[in-house]
Amino acid sequence: MPCLLTNVATVRHISWEQVPSQWHPCLWFAQVILASLRGRPYWPGLQVRLLWMALAWLVAEGTIFPASSPAAKPLADGIAAIVNTEVITLSELQRELRDERIRLQARFSGAELQRRIQQKEYDVLNRLIERKLQLQEAKALGLTVTDEQVEGALQKLSTNGASALPQPLVRQRLREELLLQRVRDFSIRRHVVVSPREIQAYYKQFSHQFLNPPEYHLRQILFLPRPGESERETKARAQRVFEELRAGAAFAKLAERYSDGPERAHGGDLGYVRREELLAPLAAVLEQLSPGEFSHPIQTRLGIHILALEEVKPPTVKPLEAVREQIHQRLYQQKLDAAYQAWVRELKDKAYIEVKFHSTTPLEVP
Repeated sequence: MPCLLTNVATVRHISWEQVPSQWHPCLWFAQVILASLRGRPYWPGLQVRLLWMALAWLVAEGTIFPASSPAAKPLADGIAAIVNTEVITLSELQRELRDERIRLQARFSGAELQRRIQQKEYDVLNRLIERKLQLQEAKALGLTVTDEQVEGALQKLSTNGASALPQPLVRQRLREELLLQRVRDFSIRRHVVVSPREIQAYYKQFSHQFLNPPEYHLRQILFLPRPGESERETKARAQRVFEELRAGAAFAKLAERYSDGPERAHGGDLGYVRREELLAPLAAVLEQLSPGEFSHPIQTRLGIHILALEEVKPPTVKPLEAVREQIHQRLYQQKLDAAYQAWVRELKDKAYIEVKFHSTTPLEVP
């Protein structure tokens, strides 16, 4: 390994399998330094000296060739990815995957579970890489979060229930989340604008998405159970009135005479109603009626109903002012999503990213 450090090109392309495990930290440190120098006018000699300085520091710190003691803790965490001059460790990745694994284990098993777990591992790793890039961008822009802001977020979190994570880690995550909000606001949100012309154009093109539902002008005759009356007797009353309707009697006149509903004095007139305003059994009957027709007796939890359909108002387009804010939010979110994806691609394009993680071990299914 020391001889390899004299050759910059070799260090850039060497694989981890080519060196003993105790040299992995040194190799990682060397590759990170070279990544940070890539494309810059440093002499090769200076690059080599920097690499040897890195080696000397790692030896001095005991990262490689540690003291042979039973209590000495080996570097067992491992590196999942290198993002510029920072790393994402395997323990970070596994911590983020814990809940995802539980959800997948509840739904899948066998080879399908393994396939989905492996896909989720790379999805989560990609999310961690993007998160790391955004935090680095926030630092580069000089954006910060105050302790007071972290405390305020912590208090809100406490009111929603205590976190299972240790308090220092909770504070760190809250600080990062607040910083991510700031950098996204600064880099994306403040640049996203939806103009009145765009709202009008969307409304014109998709006006069919903003319809008032149809309205039905109904009358009803309602039969409520009376004291001492059996269910069979209530049904018999309703059936007798239904037979009168079939014989040609006026619906409004029979409603005034027989209905137990509050609209009895108005000939059973319910006015214009929407389908969602009716009890489910009554709403289902509307599909079977045309204007001028009446229904068979219908049993609901309230009693027995006979409906008459007088008129149907077809769906109408809502006015622009009624849906302007809804369209604005929809267009804003579309623009925001597109801007976010473009921003993340830009951060990735100008970054040094190296994925070390490889999912090769099958998941042990309990």
